[in-house]
Amino acid sequence: MTLIPVEEDKKTIAHRFRKAHSFAFLYKDKTLDEGQIIVQENPHKTSKSPEFFEYFKTLNVDTLYVKELGYKTLLTLLEMEVEVFLLQEADTWNKIKPNSLLLLDKENAKEHCSLGHHRKESN
Repeated sequence: MTLIPVEEDKKTIAHRFRKAHSFAFLYKDKTLDEGQIIVQENPHKTSKSPEFFEYFKTLNVDTLYVKELGYKTLLTLLEMEVEVFLLQEADTWNKIKPNSLLLLDKENAKEHCSLGHHRKESN
């Protein structure tokens, strides 16, 4: 199942993953060439990281589409075997084009993960 963080309007892709108002879940029907979207409010948008990820584990998500993400959050998701794709063009989930997605991994993470503290240099 694919998860997309969305704003309160339930269509606009949120800029923050963990603090998103809601999550759009894309269920792909393996027998049909179509999917179903279900949007649910994120009950852990103000939770600390450990509590959020305990909740996230219960969702059975294997793919995540995001606009921005922190480096440490990406590493946690990769440890959970979640494929993370960076959305570079779409503003709403119904405008996502597969060829505009960038798969994030440990090799390109520091370049593309714009949130967090990994970019701070020590003095």
